[in-house]
Amino acid sequence: MNREKLNEYICPILLAATECFASLYAFHKVSAFVLGAFFLLETGFLFRVFTKFYERKRGGLLYALIFTVVMALSFFILRLHAANYGVMPTLQWIYGQLDEVTFEPDLVAALAVGGSFFLISIVFYFTIIRFRPLGIMLCTMFPFFCFTMRSDDMPNILITLIVLLFLAVMIHNRRLNDSKGKENRARLQVDRAYVICIAVFVLITGAITMAIEKPDHEALFEKNANFLTRFNYGVGGSSDFESLSRQSSARNGRPDYNFNPLFSFETDSDGEIFFLRTQAFRRFNGDVWADEGTYDWSAYSRAQPEYATDDVVNDFASLTGEDLSGLYKVQTGRVYDDDFAPWYLPAPLGVITDDRAANDLVYYKLLRDTSVYRTRAFLYARSLDDSFSFIDRKAGLYQFARELGFSSEEYLEYLDSFEENPQAIRLKNDYSRVVAGYTDKANISDRLTELSEEIVADCHSDIEKAMALESYFEENGFKYSLEYVPEDNSVDYFVFESKTGYCAGYATAMTLMARAVGLPARYVEGFAAFEKQPDGSFLIRDGYAHAFVEVYIPGAGWLTFDPTVSDYRNNPFAGMQDGMGIFSRIFAVLSRISVVLIIGALVLVASQADRIKELFIRASLPFKPVNKRIITLYGNVIRAAGKSINADFSSYTPDMITAFLLENRGIAPKQLIDLFEKTAFGVYECSKEEYTEAYKEYKHCFKYVRKASNVYNSKL
Repeated sequence: MNREKLNEYICPILLAATECFASLYAFHKVSAFVLGAFFLLETGFLFRVFTKFYERKRGGLLYALIFTVVMALSFFILRLHAANYGVMPTLQWIYGQLDEVTFEPDLVAALAVGGSFFLISIVFYFTIIRFRPLGIMLCTMFPFFCFTMRSDDMPNILITLIVLLFLAVMIHNRRLNDSKGKENRARLQVDRAYVICIAVFVLITGAITMAIEKPDHEALFEKNANFLTRFNYGVGGSSDFESLSRQSSARNGRPDYNFNPLFSFETDSDGEIFFLRTQAFRRFNGDVWADEGTYDWSAYSRAQPEYATDDVVNDFASLTGEDLSGLYKVQTGRVYDDDFAPWYLPAPLGVITDDRAANDLVYYKLLRDTSVYRTRAFLYARSLDDSFSFIDRKAGLYQFARELGFSSEEYLEYLDSFEENPQAIRLKNDYSRVVAGYTDKANISDRLTELSEEIVADCHSDIEKAMALESYFEENGFKYSLEYVPEDNSVDYFVFESKTGYCAGYATAMTLMARAVGLPARYVEGFAAFEKQPDGSFLIRDGYAHAFVEVYIPGAGWLTFDPTVSDYRNNPFAGMQDGMGIFSRIFAVLSRISVVLIIGALVLVASQADRIKELFIRASLPFKPVNKRIITLYGNVIRAAGKSINADFSSYTPDMITAFLLENRGIAPKQLIDLFEKTAFGVYECSKEEYTEAYKEYKHCFKYVRKASNVYNSKL
């Protein structure tokens, strides 16, 4: 490949190779790095082959034949994999729906061969055959499509590289392109000055593009992937936080949190932390919590009221004759966001929905799992802006339950003592219903049961037991981590071995341990609201998705317990008004333009290569004998003079060099050249004083020697 072709091909080759790398990176990162050099060599080879095809009369037909063979081979490999492993696993791998990234050599080969051939072909066509900026831009979109298809984010470094190479192609290849034909095109002098000017322009443009913060707004379909799906019955936790699942979130593995704001919560309650529920689960299958059987959509309303904490406390007050109204308070709350549009209502335990008729409900609170659905979300998708009333359980309620000191047996005996009292009957029936539904001990090991009984051995009442279980994790060296992946996924391994994980593991463990000692308990998922904004509202981010426990306590009803160690509230965003402080913003900008900075540094080094080399030469002089210094400096003069006009002066005599410099530069380091003749061809020992004078003259002359024009005479 001659120099002219290399000038024309260099930017498109780099762009095509980078796109191939980025596209495969979306599917399997390790393979992309292994095949990175292959893509570069393949692109260069195919560009040369395609050029030969283009110059031949039947080259188009030959290309079409090869293209058909390559695509057919790739498709055959995909079909072969699907035949061996099934169509669905193949599609799940391609779309990134597997729990872990696996290496499938046949699929990687099919994508690498067929995908790279296709990408290189279209980049070649739109840059060499028909220069079409829109076509080139569409080519650059292919890697973005691959990442979007797998619901993944492309690394900033790849985005920056693709953008910079696209700009380089737009400038460099448009300069080379001429619609009038090659015979009328002026020859482009691609020298170091041209490359540096183009590189600097591209870098500045790219830096500005990457550094300027763009408005962060997602379209409705991006924000709500279930826009057209009324109910999500798929497995796994909801990835978009806007729908609910029949199954709880995974207890292990890295959650996909970006700590982006989801919505805000404001209330007239004076609490410092609120647990906003999404749904509760009652059945544990050994791995996750799941609802089983036909889903019951019956909701609490005026005709079918909920027996909630206020009813429990009021009925208990009627039995004792005490005024217990201060143990709870009906408060108002509001959740809102312009883009977030969940089907459910994220709200504290105790949302009141039974004060309306069934046909007039604003929120449907299900009898089965107490999930609260937004009526408007069922009719049409709307952003979140919902106000509601809820029963705010005060700290005095927990203290009241402790003072009662009831165990489950004592509570039932106490209620039986009132015989036919209607309030006592309601309290007993409610407690019996809860015990029947939330004390299932399936999938609880004997080892976990023994530990649970040991923890509550000194406790008498149910609430003391619940508090002891809640405190156990904080007091026994457990650690919070979003990154840790255990060797064993069992609850026992978490409790006894690793003692490391995030909220789902803690909440699961406490729920099972509570049931092991006879406490009615349920596993709940939702959000923790603790990041206060200047206006007093709470900001909820996706990283604040949380799992906690609700235990039914005699005389108080369902109460919330949070066994997760408090480290989960330690994040770099808490307490910042806009979610990102000045240092975080600076870091984010630097991360976006990191590639630009690196390439800019390389361009700077390339543009100043001669100066840098000269500095190293001068720095090395003190470590050489005086005669060696003279020879080194003379050699540098010959090299610089020759490079200035692309000539080789190594065969020139000192007199010839002197004549050339005086004629073309108007100046020459005569003392240095004279000393070189004496020291190189004789046995003359140069003194330090002579060297010092010659060196001063050399430094004065060298900046003119390396120039390509008679700049010294022009200054006289």
